[in-house]
Amino acid sequence: MRPVPLILIAAPAGMHPVLAGLPGAEPYETLVVHTGESALRALYKFRPDGLVLSLRLPGLDPWEVLSRVRGISDLPIAVVDVEYRVPDAVRALEAGADDYLTPDLPQQLYVPLLRARLRRSTEGAPRVVSVIEDGRISLDLGTHEAVLDGHWLDLTPIEFALLAALARHPGQVLSADQLLHMVWDVPPDADASRVKYTVLRLRRKIATTTGVEAPVETVRGVGYRYPAPGQD
Repeated sequence: MRPVPLILIAAPAGMHPVLAGLPGAEPYETLVVHTGESALRALYKFRPDGLVLSLRLPGLDPWEVLSRVRGISDLPIAVVDVEYRVPDAVRALEAGADDYLTPDLPQQLYVPLLRARLRRSTEGAPRVVSVIEDGRISLDLGTHEAVLDGHWLDLTPIEFALLAALARHPGQVLSADQLLHMVWDVPPDADASRVKYTVLRLRRKIATTTGVEAPVETVRGVGYRYPAPGQD
């Protein structure tokens, strides 16, 4: 658990002045990003304790950001906009936002109120998140979300489990028999072809999504391995 909660602020570069009062303010650390894509990358990389999401965020649509985050996490989310709109307030709250805030609030109240709501949301026991992350790959074992070099991978449960098994043992060669036990939980004498074809599908999917070769190597006659970042 980090000693000071981290709040991610996703807002345009010229964000509203009231939001400018949050960065660097006690009792939080803040990280500011300016596009929807960078917001999602920061969520996976830094695992913040709360999100302040502007509906004027450029890049990936902020509604899509809200939907994706809420679909995989109970992270506290405060949605902000430059003016109050009832349809947007209803849409945000029904989509899973915890608050819908606008500058219609008195400016001297806005930041303290936002801080208080985030504080209540981040107090208590820390959320347990089991993640494999090495700077290149991020695998959330709770939600089965996989990200490689900033790209989301749309994996089946078996493909995810195979990649996770390899990533748990970077640089180590795992035999087909070991993978059959770890991923499929079947005896070593089961049909090993399922490993071969799952590796093929996984490689193709990664290459199609990222445009680069998948980090799953074949060691002829032995098995497969996931090379650690920087490893030849």
